[in-house]
This record gives sequence, structure tokens and C-alpha cells, in this order.
Amino acid sequence: MKQPNRLWVAIKLSLKVLFVIGVFVGIFSYAMFQGGFVSWFLFYTITMLVILMLLYAAIPLGSFHVTRDMGEGARIAGSEMKVTVRIQRKWPFPFLYLSVTDEIGDSLKKQIPAHHSKMIFYPTVKKELEYSYTVSSIKRGEYFLYGIYLETSDMFGLFKKRKFIEIKESLLVYPNYHEIERWSAFERHDMETRLSSMDFVEDITSVAGSREYVPGDKLTSIDWKVTARASKLMTKEFEEYIGQNFLVIFNNHVPNKNQPELEAYEKGIELVTSIVMYATKKRLQIGLWTLGEANRAYPLDAGADHQKRLITHLSKVEADGKGNFASRLKEYESEVPTGTTMIIVSAELTDQMLERIKVFLSRRVQVYFCLMDRGNIKDSWEEKRFEEIKRLGAEAYLLSGGNLDQAITTNAGD
Repeated sequence: MKQPNRLWVAIKLSLKVLFVIGVFVGIFSYAMFQGGFVSWFLFYTITMLVILMLLYAAIPLGSFHVTRDMGEGARIAGSEMKVTVRIQRKWPFPFLYLSVTDEIGDSLKKQIPAHHSKMIFYPTVKKELEYSYTVSSIKRGEYFLYGIYLETSDMFGLFKKRKFIEIKESLLVYPNYHEIERWSAFERHDMETRLSSMDFVEDITSVAGSREYVPGDKLTSIDWKVTARASKLMTKEFEEYIGQNFLVIFNNHVPNKNQPELEAYEKGIELVTSIVMYATKKRLQIGLWTLGEANRAYPLDAGADHQKRLITHLSKVEADGKGNFASRLKEYESEVPTGTTMIIVSAELTDQMLERIKVFLSRRVQVYFCLMDRGNIKDSWEEKRFEEIKRLGAEAYLLSGGNLDQAITTNAGD
């Protein structure tokens, strides 16, 4: 927050004090020359008010202990967030009112009614004051909160007291996601890829650790070295083997940032988040590219740390108004790992994108294309391109939301 110039503040305070003294001298002169009960009563009344105002100007605002509570736990887009501000005073300053404003970033301020983060407290003897405001349906993104702004003044507004208490906090709201149950992209149904025996599994998996032997475990799985150290039978634990890698490519370009296209963009973020969560649940290796004006590429990996990196990126990413997704995809296509299943999520489908998909299909790359519906914005040529993708052998889904299972059910009914 920008601090006012100290010299200018001192000049204004001096002028206000001179004004009060001038009023006092004027009333005193009036009483001396006019005489009578009324004039002297007016003089003593004004004198009391002047003394109170000067005392008010001299007494500091005091020391405050201010806290902000936003609750605990991760925030998911669409959830309600309640913010509670508490102000504790060491001694009851005699204010006529106390205005308290939680200074928050513009992106968060746009999601609440005007002045919703502000509260005015009127004269009270309480040493602890508290108020709350609510963000009914918070959007995904990174938000910043800066501090609490306190303000009060005398009854005439001549002497104002202000104090800013810095409480910097950041809030990361994660995208919403949907559980995926019906999608078979991550499963192997062909007999050639099924693991026919536990011996083969043990050959191609890596040892994750050891545990105590229980009846029914194979004797060939016993870890004899650990058994010798522990003086009891220990058996090997193996990591789950998955023979495929999955690369999610998200079109971060939004040509026109109108409401339907931005909603489709956000639903695309939900879909990508759902795929990432599902991949982590199934212990799959997954990579993520967000391509637009600014590109971000996360290589194939697995595990909780990798999931956190991807979800954090999806929480912060913003739509690009410039750039060309197809040209960006062409730049990166040589970096697509061999044997990778590609999942493209986009709110648009252009001729250039169709050409790139044809190239990947010609290289025997399995492609899943998810087109986010933009509502009333219809494009007959886009519909023809979408059908062409299906004809070429790629899996294609048209989604009105971020729920992939719902789109699969709809396609199954066609």
C-alpha cells in the first residue's frame, strides 16, 4: 500500500489545528463583545468540543493485534470460503467508529459484493472485535491478501487516524475434478498385454520394499537378505507395473475471452485435473503440456510429488489470448515419447489441429481428443472436423462439462 507523504501529512495536521484554534479564538471574541448567557454558553460548549478534538488528535490510535482466519484444508474451485477477521485492543481507545477493511487482491475482490470485506464498528467497550465475509463460490487460481486497514476520526472528520497492519497471505484454490470410473484408456483388455503369471510380473517390476511373510505368499518372493537381518521370514513387495505412458496436451489458447469460451476453458481444466487424479490413483506415468502463447511441459512421471506439481500448475495457469496451439504442437511433436497415448483437451478444433492429429495417427500414436462444448457458439466446420477425427480412428469426445464418464455414456448411446 502506498504511504502518504509525511511532510504533506504534517502540513495538513498543522492547518487543521490552526483552524480549530481560529474557531476557538473567534467564539471567544464573540462572547467577549456580545456578552450574555447564550454567547458564553456557546463558548464553553465549543471549548469542550475543541478540547476533546485536540485530545483526540494527541492520543495515538493504540496497539492492535489483528488476525485473519480462512479455515484449514485445501480449497477446491466452487467451494465456499469464509474469512474471519479478529481485532484485539490492549486498551479501549475511545473511538466514535472504527472502519476495518481487509485489503485483498483484485481477482478475489471481484468475486464478492462491493465493500463486502469492510466493516464499521461503532462505539463499544469490547476489547475484541470480529467480523466475517464469505466468498460463496470461489474460482480456481492463486490469490493474495495483504493486510488490514484501520481508520477512525473525530465527530467532525477533521482528525483522521489510519493504520495498516500487514498480514500477507496467499491462497491457492485447486481446480474441481470428477472421479473417472468408465474410461478404459488406462486399462489393458487385449490378451497380448495381459500379465499371465506372477512370475512374469516379478521379472518386470522393481522391488518397492519388504514386509513380513504371511501364509499364501510365494516362496520365490522371499527376501533372504532381509530375512537374515530380521530373523524372521520377509517377502518382497513389488511396484505395480503399467505398460503405457500417457501425455495430456492442453490447448491453453482462447481466441475470444467471452463468457462461453472461458467457461469451456475452465471445464477443460477440470477434465485435465480429473485425468491427473485418476492417473495418480492408478499409479500411471503421466505428462502434461499446456501449449499457447506461453508453453509449459512436464515430462512423464508418477507419484504424489508429480501430482502436486501438475495440480499446482493447473491451479495457476491462465488462458492465453494469443499464440497458435497447432503451431506449438508441431514444434513439440518430436518430443512425444515412443509408445505414448496422447490425450488432447481443447475448446477449439481448427484445420491445423486436424492436420497435426493426422500426423500422430500416421505414426501409430493412440490419440484421444476431448473437445469442450462452448454452448451456443456453434461451428459447422468444427463439427465436420470432429467427425473426421473419429473416422481416422481416434477416440473423440464432446464434453459440456469436465465429467468424462458422462461423455462416455453419451457416446455409448449414440
